[in-house]
Parts: sequence; structure tokens; C-alpha cells
Amino acid sequence: MFKRCLKIWVRAGLACYPHEYFTPVRLTNIIAFLVVMVSVCQLPGALWHWHDAGSSQFIISGLSILTLCFVPVLNHQAKYTSAKVLLISIYISNLLATSLLWQINLYIHFFYLLAVVCCPFFFIEAEARLKWFYSALFIILFMGTEIYYQLFDMQAHTPAQQLFKFSSASLLALACALCSFHIQKNVTRSWLKLASEKKRSEQLLLNILPTSIAERLKTSNTLIADYFAQASILFADIQDFTPLCKSMTPQQVVSLLNEIFCLFDVLAQKYGLEKIKTSGDGYMAACGLPNANTKHAIQCCECALDMQDEFERFSLAHNLQNGLRIGIGCGEVVAGVIGKNKFSYDMWGEAVNLASRMESHGQSHKIQTTHVTYELTKHLFNFIERGQIEVKGVGTVTTYWLVSRKY
Repeated sequence: MFKRCLKIWVRAGLACYPHEYFTPVRLTNIIAFLVVMVSVCQLPGALWHWHDAGSSQFIISGLSILTLCFVPVLNHQAKYTSAKVLLISIYISNLLATSLLWQINLYIHFFYLLAVVCCPFFFIEAEARLKWFYSALFIILFMGTEIYYQLFDMQAHTPAQQLFKFSSASLLALACALCSFHIQKNVTRSWLKLASEKKRSEQLLLNILPTSIAERLKTSNTLIADYFAQASILFADIQDFTPLCKSMTPQQVVSLLNEIFCLFDVLAQKYGLEKIKTSGDGYMAACGLPNANTKHAIQCCECALDMQDEFERFSLAHNLQNGLRIGIGCGEVVAGVIGKNKFSYDMWGEAVNLASRMESHGQSHKIQTTHVTYELTKHLFNFIERGQIEVKGVGTVTTYWLVSRKY
């Protein structure tokens, strides 16, 4: 029970913290809990000395405990700055009141130096003024309390001893401040570097997987497999590319393919298609997944026509004699992530196989579609019926050439 309550206290406000790293919120909650524990430890001593100053100390410690309970509450309400100010105010009030109450050197003013060390970690860059203000305030309070106690002890020490004690206290306060800011600077740099690497790794993941799939993969270990009643699949292949490779260096081949596929990537993104993969000189994309889309067939046809035009311009610019075959199919598919290493988002189903056959059984400079695709898009595009062709593994099917837009 205690462990569960502690976990709730420490994690209060973390879920909605707007930054990549949430150390300030967690630290605020932890320090608040520690101060509560210190205040609880003061209660037995206060009861023991009840007839002296113990009754007042009991009130001070009790009020500190009660008000510190509001720190995680404020963090939970996303009032992060208010939680920090409340914690620091209670901390200072408790130490000041205790010091003035007992009128003896209890050495509790060294807790100000602990606050000097912790203070820079409480605040983010946007709160730099608060960080400097409270750090300076804690040092002033420490030195002021130290001087106050030394004035009480003037009879017990010589002026030289008093000066030595004062200079030692000053150096200690300065050392705490310098060490704290140096550590905080390095910790912040490490967090920023970690955040940058995290962003980079997530971007690499998004280059491999769709955004929604990447998020599911990060948050769950369950198998990712989804069924889609309707989706469109596009296959594109550069005809006679293998003979072309013989006349080019490996660097030229890769550079040429990269340039072509980057153009296709731009078009796929423009029309809302999800790039699935490339295989050799082949390009595969789909629409209607991982997020369902009723206009999947239309967007695939739009993209195919632009890919055809883009490839013709690219061929003229690079003096290529190759053609581009494109095949489009629609239907139900299953999509998901398989594999443990080098996994990828892929799709399966008869519609995928049929779309692949539309490309492989197609002709250069033409876009071949299935009858389903034709029925879904004939009101927006011009088609020429090719007729029936024999498709391996499927049988005889009626296919159409996608020619142009109607507008």
C-alpha cells in the first residue's frame, strides 16, 4: 500500500508534462516527499520537548506536512511552476521558523545548501529567472543564518576563528552552487542529446513503418495484424532496367533508382498513399490502410497518372529508353508487421496478388487496372477496356487501361 501511494505521489503530473524529459516534475514530487518525511521525524522530538518549544515545533511540522500534500496535486493539475514555488516556500518557512524558535545552532541551515544543489534541476530553460533567483536566495539565507549564529557565539571564538568560519561557509556555499550548475548543465546536455537521438530513431522508424503502426509497435508487444475490407494496391516497375544496369556503375544505378523513387515518394505522400516497399526496380504502395479511406481507388489512380508523367519527364532528362508499367488492384487485404529483425509493414491477400499481376502482365507506358478499380473510379477517369487476359493463379480476368482524368 505504501509503495503504491509513493508511486502515485512521485508520478503525479508526469503524464501531461509537455517536455521530452520530465525530471523537474519528478524531482519536485520526490523532494516534497522527503521534506514530509523530515517533518514527520521532527514530530517525536517536538512531543518530547512539548513544554519548551516543542508545541510550536509540532505546529510548524504539522502545517508543513499538510501543505506539502498539495505539491503533487498541483503537478497533477499541470500547475508545475506553482508546485515548485509552494515547495520552496514551505521549505524556507520551515527552516526559518525552526531556527528562530529554538535560538540555538541546530545546523539545519545546511539544508539551504542542499536546496542550492537541487534548485537548478527544478526549473527548465524557460524558468531560468526563477532558477537564479531561488539559488541566490538559498545562498543568502544560508550565509545570513550562519552569520546570525556566529554573532551568538562571539564570546566562544576569537575574531580570527570567526573570520575563518565565515570564509569556510562562503566557500562551501560557492562550491555547492558551482557544482550544482555544472552538473545540471551536463545533465541537461545529456537529456537534450538523448531527446535528439530519440527523435532521430523515431524518424528512422517512421521511414520504415506507418506512423500509427510505429506508435503501436512502441507501446505494445502484441502481434500487429489488421484486416481491411477495401484497399487499393499499386505496383510500378521499370521495364528493361536490368540491361540498363550493365552499362552503368553501381553508384550510378543506385543514384538513378533513388532519384526515381524519391519522386514517387513525393507523389505517394501527396495523394495519401502508404509506401510499402521497393524491390529492385519495383515500387509498391497502397491506399486505404493503415487508416481506412473510402477514396482509396481514386487516390491510387491519381497517383499512378502523375507517376507516369513524372517518369516520362525523368526519362527525357536522363535520355532513358525505358518504360514504366503500373498495375492497380482493389479488394480485401490483411496488413501487419512480421519478423523479429529488420521487420517491415507488409500486406497479403488476393487483391495484392492481383495488383502485382496487373503490373507484370501490363505493357510499357501503361496503367492496367482490375474491374473492381474500374467500377470504383470510372466516373472520374477515362478507361479503355483491354479485355480478358489469363492471370497466373487467378484465371481469366477482365482488365482496363487507365488513360486519363475526365476533368
